[in-house]
Amino acid sequence: MTRSAKGGWGSAIGSGLVTCVTLLLLALAVALVVVPKITGGMSLTVLTGSMEPGIMPGDVVVTKGIDTARARDLQIGDVITFLPYADDPMLVTHRIIAKSVGSAGTSFTTKGDNNNTPDSWNPVNDYQVRGQLLYVIPKIGYVRQWLGPYTVWIVPGIAVILLGYAGITFATSFRKPADDPPPTTDDTAPVPKRAYSE
Repeated sequence: MTRSAKGGWGSAIGSGLVTCVTLLLLALAVALVVVPKITGGMSLTVLTGSMEPGIMPGDVVVTKGIDTARARDLQIGDVITFLPYADDPMLVTHRIIAKSVGSAGTSFTTKGDNNNTPDSWNPVNDYQVRGQLLYVIPKIGYVRQWLGPYTVWIVPGIAVILLGYAGITFATSFRKPADDPPPTTDDTAPVPKRAYSE
C-alpha cells in the first residue's frame, strides 16, 4: 500500500470518528433541548439518590409538560416532576404510588423508589404537577453542571462545527492523488568519452 493510500484511509477513519462524535452531540442536543421544547417539558439534573437504581445522581431526566387537566389522567406507577411546596421553586421527580379523586380535584401520593416511606409533603395536588418522565440520560448532568447555562448553545455549536469538519475531511479523503511525474533526463549533460587503448 502506498503512502497516499494509507493517508487516504487514515483520513477517512478520522472523519468517520468525527462524524460519530458529531452525531452523538446532535442527538444530545435534540434530547436535552429540542424534545423538552416541543413537548413543553424540561430537562433536569438529578441531585439525590432518592430514585435509585433507575435514576442516579448526575443523570438528566427529560419530561413532557403536564397541565392540571392532563395531570388528572396520570396513573399509579407514573414518574412525575412537581412542586412539593407552593412557596418553593424546588422541583422533585418521584413516582406516584396512590391516586385520589375528589371534589377539590385529583391528588397523588408520591415516593422515591429508593426511599422507605412516602414523601412527607403528600398529597401532591394536580395543579402542582409540572411534567411526566419521558426518558433518562445517564450521567450527562455532571457535564451540564460544569458547562452551566452555556449548555444550550455549546453542544449544538460544537456539533455543527464538527459536522462541517467531518464533511470536508470525508470529501477530501477520496480525492485522487496526483500521479508522480516521470523521471526526466538532462539532454544538455556532456556525454562521457570512451577511452580506447591500442
